[in-house]
Amino acid sequence: MTLNLAADAPLLQAFATLPDPRKSRNQIYPLIDIVGVAIIGILCSANDWIHVVKWANAYVDWFQSVGLCLNGVPSHDTIGRFFRLVNPKAFEACFVQWTQTLVNAIQGVIAVDGKTICNSGDTFHGQKASHIVTAFAAENDIILGQLKTAEKSNEITAIPELLSILSLKGCIVTIDAMGCQTAITRQIRNQNGNYVIGLKGNQGNLHAEAINFFEQAMKVDPKEAECEYIKTTEKDHGRIEEREIWMTCNLDWLPGKEEWSGLQSLICVKSTRHQKGKTSVEMRYFISSLRTTAQRVGEIIRLHWSIENKLHWHLDVTFNEDKSKIRAGNGAENFSLLKRCVLNLVKADTTEKDSISLKRRMAGWNPAYRLHLLGVK
Repeated sequence: MTLNLAADAPLLQAFATLPDPRKSRNQIYPLIDIVGVAIIGILCSANDWIHVVKWANAYVDWFQSVGLCLNGVPSHDTIGRFFRLVNPKAFEACFVQWTQTLVNAIQGVIAVDGKTICNSGDTFHGQKASHIVTAFAAENDIILGQLKTAEKSNEITAIPELLSILSLKGCIVTIDAMGCQTAITRQIRNQNGNYVIGLKGNQGNLHAEAINFFEQAMKVDPKEAECEYIKTTEKDHGRIEEREIWMTCNLDWLPGKEEWSGLQSLICVKSTRHQKGKTSVEMRYFISSLRTTAQRVGEIIRLHWSIENKLHWHLDVTFNEDKSKIRAGNGAENFSLLKRCVLNLVKADTTEKDSISLKRRMAGWNPAYRLHLLGVK
C-alpha cells in the first residue's frame, strides 16, 4: 500500500485548510510539505528550523515514500519565512479542529495558564518576549489551544478569546487570580462550564471578605462555620506538607455575590510546609461555581497546577522552548504551537511507557513508530 501522509495523517489533514500566506509565484514547495517537515522534524527531536531541515534531508527518501517533499526538502529559511507569515489564529483554528479528534469529549478540569517564551523578545528592536496562554485538559492530558498576548498583564483579554473557541460543557475551568473577572465567570457559565478561580487583591472587596470569613471560620468547628473541611499530609524528599481546605456554600452574607455569575462557594487552602527545620505557611483563596466536597475542590486545584509539570516543564526541558531564538513576525507563536502539536501526539501514545524525550528519539529511529505517532492506521 502506498502511503499519502497528507491524507492519511489526521494532524496533516487538519492543516490542509490553512490559508497559504505566500504569493503564488513563490510556491515551489506545497504548503503541506512545509507543515509536514516542520511537525515531523520536531517530532523526531529537532528543536529549531536548522535541525528540522538537517534531519529531513537525512530522511528525504522516507519523506518521498509517503508523498511529501517530491521537490526536495525546503530550506530552513523557507520554513522560517513561511511560519513568520502564517496567521496564528488560522493556525490555531486548525490545531483546535485536530484536538477534537484525539478524544471523544473533554470532561473534567481545563487549566488555563500563561507562559513566557524567554528568548522570543528582541531588546534592540523593542520587541517584548511572547507570552502564551494555554488551555490544558488536565485529566485528558492534552493541550486544547493557545493564544499569544503582548505580555502577562494582557491575559485578561486573551483568556475570554481562548475560551470562546473551546467547548466548556461539563468542564471545570481553572484559572489563577489574573482571570478573576466578573466577565470571565459570566462567559464560562454562558458556555455551560463551571469554574474554580484564584482570588487575590485584584478583587479587593471580595478578597477581603473571603479573608475575614475564613479567619473567623478557623477559630471554630467547621460545622459551626458551615464549612466543608479536609486535611491531608504529604511527605516527599524530606518535606512534609499539610494541606487544609475550608469550603463554604452559604454565601447569603456576601456583598456583591450577584455580580459573579453562578457563584456558589468560597474556598480557602492553607498549606503548611516543614523542610530542613523551617516552617512556611501559605494561604490561598478561590471562588467557584461548584457545590461539592472540600476533597473534590482540593483535587481540582491540584489538577490546575499539573499544567506546570505536564506541559510547561516539557516545553522548557524536552523542547528547549526558552532557548529558542525564533523571534520575527509570527514565528515564535507558530513554532510554539507546533511543539504543542508534537507534545499532544506523543502523549496520546499509550503503547510505550518511555519518557517524552525517548519517544521522540524513537520516532526518529523507527519509521513504523513515527507513523504510529502520526496516527496513520
